Amino acid sequence: MNGNSPAAGGAVRAVLRSVDPEPVAVALPLGPGRPPVTVLHRTADGRWSRGPRPLTDLERRALAWDASCARARSVARAVERHLAGHAGPSDVRVDGDRVRVALRVDGAECWTRWRAYFHITAVGEGSRPHTLVGDGERDGVRVTVVAHGAAPRRRGRRPFRVGDATYDLAAPLRDAHGDVWYFQGCRRPDGMPLLSLDGRPERCSLANVAAHLGPLSPVCDTRRAGDRTSPPEPAG
Repeated sequence: MNGNSPAAGGAVRAVLRSVDPEPVAVALPLGPGRPPVTVLHRTADGRWSRGPRPLTDLERRALAWDASCARARSVARAVERHLAGHAGPSDVRVDGDRVRVALRVDGAECWTRWRAYFHITAVGEGSRPHTLVGDGERDGVRVTVVAHGAAPRRRGRRPFRVGDATYDLAAPLRDAHGDVWYFQGCRRPDGMPLLSLDGRPERCSLANVAAHLGPLSPVCDTRRAGDRTSPPEPAG
């Protein structure tokens, strides 16, 4: 053992008593074959110890955050595998310690199954038409689900007047060429309804559709809205 070690250790301790109580790495000449560095940390009674330094509160929170993010990534991978058999488009993203899922929902029964899968307890309307946003959890990880098509469509008439004609926005509208237009809740800043053709993303104002493709007639049987050649129901 190096004969200078006791003196060196005493000098180091004397210096450390005068500094703030923070962990310090100190090089001590302990001789051949021995570790060249010893880490000392301040104990609760003000002494210095070579034992393992306890984690600070910031370090504990950082480790907990890393573990939460790792769990979120694991849950996201499991959800992606589950959605592989889902017919509609979907998207899964990790946002820190939580997972965000966007998917297409067809009907109330389908939405009920997804609510059970994600243990959704809180549901609100989304910013897009016919969209619901649910908050739940999966395997201990918070999950936000954006369900397109889950919001029930409003029942009853939704009249809107353009010129001398009044149109019911609650029903699809068939133009003079047989194409069917849908109002999905979007409007211009002046309130004019915007229609989409057969659910396409492109939209056109009701006024322009009526002016250039009219006359427009309501499609009462939405199950046959996409059928351009369906004959009328036989009487009696």
